[in-house]
Amino acid sequence: MSKHSQTRAAPSSDSRSAAVLVPLGVGAVLTGVAWFYLVGAAIDFGVLAVNGNARAWLFTLGASVGAVVCMMLMLALVARGLRVVGLISDYKPRRAAPRRRRH
Repeated sequence: MSKHSQTRAAPSSDSRSAAVLVPLGVGAVLTGVAWFYLVGAAIDFGVLAVNGNARAWLFTLGASVGAVVCMMLMLALVARGLRVVGLISDYKPRRAAPRRRRH
């Protein structure tokens, strides 16, 4: 047998993109669920805080910050997934040459 017949074929781009898309999709769904839970918690703690429970303000703040972080992470994961699929390109325009000043 020759060396060439023993080498493995490279995985196709479809299997590589599927291997990347599954964790991205699961992560996006989990962060979406966490966001939904944290928004509900922030609303509930906010109601308690307005009704006179002073410590509830701290929990309202924590749940609100957590919800913002979860939403940003979910959007980043979705954007990465769209980039892997090819719906968003990684195009970066070149910078224009600097203009010379007239003296």
